[in-house]
Amino acid sequence: MQIVKTAIAGILVGMLAACASGPKVYIDADPAADFSRYQSFAFFEGAGKSAEEKYTTLSGQRIEDAISTALEARGYRVDINNPDFLVNFHLKTEEKTQTSPPVYMGGYYGYRGGMYVGWPGYTEPGYTSTYTEGTLSIDFVDRRTNQMIWEGTSVGRVTSSTRDAPNEAVRTAVASIFAKYPYVAGSSVPVAPTQ
Repeated sequence: MQIVKTAIAGILVGMLAACASGPKVYIDADPAADFSRYQSFAFFEGAGKSAEEKYTTLSGQRIEDAISTALEARGYRVDINNPDFLVNFHLKTEEKTQTSPPVYMGGYYGYRGGMYVGWPGYTEPGYTSTYTEGTLSIDFVDRRTNQMIWEGTSVGRVTSSTRDAPNEAVRTAVASIFAKYPYVAGSSVPVAPTQ
C-alpha cells in the first residue's frame, strides 16, 4: 500500500516538475527563405496590438524591447526606412481548466486471484483546477515579398510571480523563443541553439 502511495506521489512530483521547467516553444520556418539576405529589421506598424487597441501597452513595449535586444545581439540592426524583414508579435492569455480523475487504490490480489476477496481500499479524489495560460508568438515577414519566413511561439502558465515581475517574465519568454532561432545577421548557416 505504501509503495503505491509513494509511486503516485512520485508521478505527481514529476508532473509538477515538468510544468515548472519553463514554457513550451514551437518554431516554424519557410524552408525556401534565404536568411543570408536579412540584416535589418523594423516592427510592423501596430505590432502586438489587437484591432481595438489604439496605443501600445506596457507589455507590448516590453516585448518589443526584448525582441530588439535579442535581434541586435545576433547582429541585426534596426532600419525603419528600408528593413529586410518586419517583426510582428501577438500576446494572448486564456483561462484553462485541468482535471484529474479519481484514482482507485487497492482491492485486488492479482497473484491470488479467486482465493481472497480484496479489501475495499480507498479512492483518491480527483481534482479540478483553473490557471491562466499565456502565449507569445513572434513573426518575421520578408518586407519585399510579404511572406512569413519564421515564427516562434512560447506557451506557459501565467503565475503570480509572472505578474509580480513582468519585465523578467517577458525577457524569459522572448529568450526561450530566440534560443531556438538558428541564424545571425547575413548568414544562412544555422548556429548551435543556446538551449
